[in-house]
Amino acid sequence: MPKSRILIVDDEAIVRESIKDWLTDAGYEVTTTETGEEAQEMMSKQDFGVVILDIRLPGKTGLEVLKEVKALKPGIKSIIITAYPSEETTAEAKKLGAIDYLIKPIAPDELEKVICDTLQKADNEI
Repeated sequence: MPKSRILIVDDEAIVRESIKDWLTDAGYEVTTTETGEEAQEMMSKQDFGVVILDIRLPGKTGLEVLKEVKALKPGIKSIIITAYPSEETTAEAKKLGAIDYLIKPIAPDELEKVICDTLQKADNEI
C-alpha cells in the first residue's frame, strides 16, 4: 500500500527541501509550496493525508491556512512547525486541530514518527 501524500508549506527553501528529502526517502509522496495561498490552491486540487505548516509564512500565516483548510477538508491531519514557539500559537494550533507542534530544527526521525503515528491513528478511525 502506498504511503500517504504529504504537503509541506514553508517559506525557507532549505527547510522545505530537507523535509521533502527525508520523507521521500521514507517512501512518502511529497509536494512542497512556500506560501499559504499556494498551499490552499494545491489542497483544492489534490488530496493530502498530512500537511506540515510553518507558522510564519509570507501572506497568510500557517494558522490562518490551517483554519481554512480544516473548514474545507476536516479530515486532513496537520503538523505545525516553527522556529518561534509561543504558548499562544501552540494553544491556537491545538484548538484548530493540529496533531503536533514541532520546534525547528526538526530531527528527521522525530518528524517521521509523528507522521507515522498520525497516519496510523487516521487509519484506525476509518
